[in-house]
Amino acid sequence: MNTALELVKIRFNDNRYSWSVLDNDEPIEIVRNWIVHLEEINQSPNTIQAYARHIARLGSYLKAHNKNLFQISVSDYDQFLQWLPYSLADSGATPANIAFIQPTKPLSATLKNQVHLATKSFYRYLTGRNPVFGGTDTVSTRYQGVDAYKPFLEHINQRRSTKSKDRYLSGNLHEVQKRITQKRLPPEVVLELIKGCRLIRDAFLLTLIYNTGMRIGEALGLRHTDIDLADSVIWVIPRNDNENGARAKSKKARAIPVMPYLLNMYEDYMTSDEHLEAFESGSEYVFCNVQRGRIGRALTRSYAENLKSYLMKRTGHQFTWHQFRHTHASEAIADGHGLLAVAERLGHASPQTTLDFYKHLFSAEVRKLHLTGPEALEKRLDEFRSSGTHLTHRGIKWI
Repeated sequence: MNTALELVKIRFNDNRYSWSVLDNDEPIEIVRNWIVHLEEINQSPNTIQAYARHIARLGSYLKAHNKNLFQISVSDYDQFLQWLPYSLADSGATPANIAFIQPTKPLSATLKNQVHLATKSFYRYLTGRNPVFGGTDTVSTRYQGVDAYKPFLEHINQRRSTKSKDRYLSGNLHEVQKRITQKRLPPEVVLELIKGCRLIRDAFLLTLIYNTGMRIGEALGLRHTDIDLADSVIWVIPRNDNENGARAKSKKARAIPVMPYLLNMYEDYMTSDEHLEAFESGSEYVFCNVQRGRIGRALTRSYAENLKSYLMKRTGHQFTWHQFRHTHASEAIADGHGLLAVAERLGHASPQTTLDFYKHLFSAEVRKLHLTGPEALEKRLDEFRSSGTHLTHRGIKWI
């Protein structure tokens, strides 16, 4: 009997898609209902896919130990987290036995936190229901109401992966600056990547995310109505109906002022022979099929990944789409934009998120700022100390 639960993609007639988890080719109804719930509360499609994949892995691990998702304990969860990095590294580990064939890195703090969030989301959903569950083994388990998973949830709620010690706080500023420099794309590298594109559309995509710091998903969901040529502003609008599933991670709209040359490049792209068929198709998407597939259909994330691979091979420069976002943030900070302004440009829900990522850069820029008042006071104090001024019964006598 197959012990692995399978995550499968569901595609609807209107080009929307969703996910389900199968056990021996049969959908697990409660997991499917949870996925529908995530869609109804407007979770990002990428988040839903990641969460469902983690629950499928957790279910596979439990099933190999003759348990189901409704019989989990804290000990089961701890052992699942121990097994997971070996499974992801394809080192020969099976759900029933951690095979220590070769050393592997532990789960990153980011991935472990994502597993925690997926697990909490699923079991919080279960606490809001009151059915009789049929498990994945021969023993049925009756759900005990809203308190059934409360002890497990309370334990998981306390889980928060610790990140490595902040090198800046340890005084190793050189390492911090080196790490930041490695993540930042120099303008000359960006130019080579742009020149490596075969299509104006792709060159405009790279130029756009370099100028705006938009996430690649936000760029792929961009529509012509989001570009305000008159005021030189590009709007990032959260939508749930993009045909390629692209979506702004932030739930609020934001406006990003842009340079005139970016808008000139957009107009060149719009009026080019390359875009003519897409224009005639009435496509509302800025980044759409112009040569292959259904002309005018919004570009997919898989195309963006293929484009990245093509450009890395053609130019010899390794990069990620997120590096453009980091580069934009770094340059905005260096140009003197404050914390709130940078947070708004990036679309972070909280300025604290921006500070967590870029506090080293902000610290470097803050060190460049000096107030004239304290400098004048320092000079006056030096003069006072060198003058031999003495104390009186009224305090210090200034000369």
